[in-house]
Amino acid sequence: MLAKKMNGNERYMLKGSLKKNGFDIWRLVFSAFCDQTGEERTFFIEFFVVNPALSPKECVLGFKNRLPSSEADLQYALAGTQAALNANQEQLVQPSYAMVRAGCLGINGKQMSSYYPTEQIYTGKSGFIISIGSGEKACTLNDTSSVGNIRVSYADLNEYPEMLCNAGSITWNIQFERNVAFVPDYNGKNNSWTVLGASCAFSGMLTLDGESYTIIPEKSYGYFDKSWGKDFVFPYFHLNSSNLTSIISGKNLENSCFVVNGVYEDKLSVLALIDDNDIEFHADKSNRYSVTFECTEMPEDEDGVKVHWSVSVHNKKTVLDIDIFCHTDAMFVRDYESPAGGRKVLKLLGGGTGTGEIRLYKQIKKNLELIEHATVTNAVCEFGNIELP
Repeated sequence: MLAKKMNGNERYMLKGSLKKNGFDIWRLVFSAFCDQTGEERTFFIEFFVVNPALSPKECVLGFKNRLPSSEADLQYALAGTQAALNANQEQLVQPSYAMVRAGCLGINGKQMSSYYPTEQIYTGKSGFIISIGSGEKACTLNDTSSVGNIRVSYADLNEYPEMLCNAGSITWNIQFERNVAFVPDYNGKNNSWTVLGASCAFSGMLTLDGESYTIIPEKSYGYFDKSWGKDFVFPYFHLNSSNLTSIISGKNLENSCFVVNGVYEDKLSVLALIDDNDIEFHADKSNRYSVTFECTEMPEDEDGVKVHWSVSVHNKKTVLDIDIFCHTDAMFVRDYESPAGGRKVLKLLGGGTGTGEIRLYKQIKKNLELIEHATVTNAVCEFGNIELP
């Protein structure tokens, strides 16, 4: 469906109990072309806030080593007593910070992160979603644009390995128009999710490690979503693409797209607009449907090693099958600290260069009529799970 009005869930959600036990994350994904080489790359920008009320004036990163270091602890350690064991036990904490993360997916992909105390979060204005940081380090997300910059040096990583990112620099000044969105959203007990733009037209400029990139709206294949709640969904399964080409007609399917997200109590939300066919299977709604899915590593062949995402969803009227493949060397892992702390983390393997096929069928009694069969490119494909210390 065309996005004319959003329902307010794009705004900052960490209120009430979520201020001390919750997360809020916005993410933008789009393609851009290198001005020097013409190479196409997939970029992402994320705004992440966790437990803002726990430590508003100072960033608390759960992955920072925190060994007891009092004078008594040192004496025990030198004496070699049993108490020395306690001196070597790390103190685990709940994280509290705001983070902006940006980077590129694909071969030689990378991610850079900036951390801020949560008192440097600004929200609430009309047309304005969130700004993190101040002065030259501020990163801002509005309803139709985003501006920011991140710089991480090797010295920074040596001193703060808990940043969990790569060295590099990225700056952006982008605009976007949301062409397709899906409502209602998923609203669960511990987490919620909204598709703010299943198909977005991005424009603007971006610079990565000194190389400039131009974003062409009709080739940006943009995506914009948001998740929030008490904790992450796991296992995490996600697919999206708005670059579909019909195998039947040979034409590009403009304003066609799909999104798959979960896992929500053994179900996925599967949302698609294929030509004029609006297909929506919402995991938290009463509509009955069946869905099977898996994410598996394929045996190595002449093309290398790939990961395969497969989804098949159907009800009495519609069948939708999706198969996406992505090379493992075009993927890397992003880490998200759980609001619960204790070094509980969502480890997310993701890529932005997935390819595959999508098939839409109409069910007529016991027969299936093929409505559309299309190739898929520029697919964002992710799979993750919770890791405990």
